[in-house]
Amino acid sequence: MEEKLYSIGEVAKVANITIKALRHYDKIGLFKPAYVDPKTHYRYYRDSQLYRLDIIKSLISIGTSLSEIKEIQETANLDYIAFLKKQEELLAEKIASLLETQHTIREIREELQRQENHNPFGEVIVTEKDEQHIIQTRVKDIGPTTILNPSYSNLKKATKEEFRNNGYGSVIPFDQYEKVEDISYSFLYTPVPLRKRISTLSDDAEQSIIPKGTYASIKVKSSTFEEYFEALQKLISYIQERKIVVTTDIYETFSIGLYQKKDEYISEFSVRVAD
Repeated sequence: MEEKLYSIGEVAKVANITIKALRHYDKIGLFKPAYVDPKTHYRYYRDSQLYRLDIIKSLISIGTSLSEIKEIQETANLDYIAFLKKQEELLAEKIASLLETQHTIREIREELQRQENHNPFGEVIVTEKDEQHIIQTRVKDIGPTTILNPSYSNLKKATKEEFRNNGYGSVIPFDQYEKVEDISYSFLYTPVPLRKRISTLSDDAEQSIIPKGTYASIKVKSSTFEEYFEALQKLISYIQERKIVVTTDIYETFSIGLYQKKDEYISEFSVRVAD
């Protein structure tokens, strides 16, 4: 039975590809027609060729170059299989990266929603928090008034590998402070995405956990160190006046994307308390 031939226009429609692309593929020898009319120079393709076009389109969609595709098509079958297996692995990595990006965006959106719907600014609340995995670096002589942006850049570099994060934080020893200048962070940290396994850290970084439990927390939207310090003092006074037992230092968090104005930022102080 004679195999049906399709015109270039029919193939373009069936395969959802442009005629210009098919002509280019023919020109570079990537996907040539089965027959070219010697008088009209019209291109015609067989049914059996269309599966090759599906493979080409799939490889292009994941970033494989036309030259790579053409080269591998001219090799032995086993080499072609190995090539496709490698492309599968690369695609799996891209999917994992996209899922991580989706998770990060979801966390930021949910944090914004929490700010809009819960935890009013300037009020101490007691709430349950889930366990959070972090990467932290010990710091010295760094506090709210002395910290610089490079401190957080160095923290990110401490992983020795690229990952997206959902913000930064600091660990403040639970104590009585007279003024904001007395505060000295013991650690800076950044959350670890749930799907990310950190394999290598610099010597001054370590993985840790903010434990699950009951926390006393206060949120502040501040444009001055005085407003910042007042919120921290309010949390400490709340705990001391009620003789609440604390089981951790104070975790200060501020999230990327939550800044409302150039000179105003949002942070939250939380300390785990005994049940």
